[in-house]
Amino acid sequence: MKRGFPCLLLPLLLTAPPAAALTPASLLTGGEYARAFEAATQGGDPLNASRAAAAMTEYRAGGPTWTARAVTAARQAVTATPDSPDSHLALGSALGLQARAAGYTLGALNTAQQARAALERALTLAPDRPDLQAVLAEWHAGAWVKAGVFSGGNAGRARDLATRAARAAPDSVFVQGHAGISLALLRDPQARAVLTRAAALNAQDALERDLQAQVRAALGLLSAAR
Repeated sequence: MKRGFPCLLLPLLLTAPPAAALTPASLLTGGEYARAFEAATQGGDPLNASRAAAAMTEYRAGGPTWTARAVTAARQAVTATPDSPDSHLALGSALGLQARAAGYTLGALNTAQQARAALERALTLAPDRPDLQAVLAEWHAGAWVKAGVFSGGNAGRARDLATRAARAAPDSVFVQGHAGISLALLRDPQARAVLTRAAALNAQDALERDLQAQVRAALGLLSAAR
């Protein structure tokens, strides 16, 4: 009887469903950004490759190599799908990371303007999307704080976009987080309420949890500045 026991299990093992495949999207939401980049690159998915590389830069201190990968993949995504607002959002976000790392110096100004152009294109393609409004608001706020009019940033537009986005998507960690950070950069009185809401929302995945860590840091800076 003991010798036959494994044979009873064999049909069950052979008919058991295979483990779910790990896709770039599932790796991204699981916080495995480097693996998501590799899977997306191998699978011909430049949009998620750019998102993963940007997440490595933003949340894992990946440095300039990962930022360059995010830009390269985003350019591929725009070439493949030129009418996709998500492709232009990825490109604008990646270029914005490059410009920010350079401190919006003269040498980075062209990169910053390319980032703005990509984000503006994304919003033109989908003018009612609050996530696009929030990211463009953050670009304007960051550029304004770093270099004023010289950067092309517009504090008034940043406030308008951030406020509209926050009102339109009150339950989105992404929108509330980026809108709140935009307002915090401008020391706007609304910033604390928007950031507090972003921090209190239930995060659905690792990307949202990582963004909430940035939100809490921004809240801490606001408190320290009092």
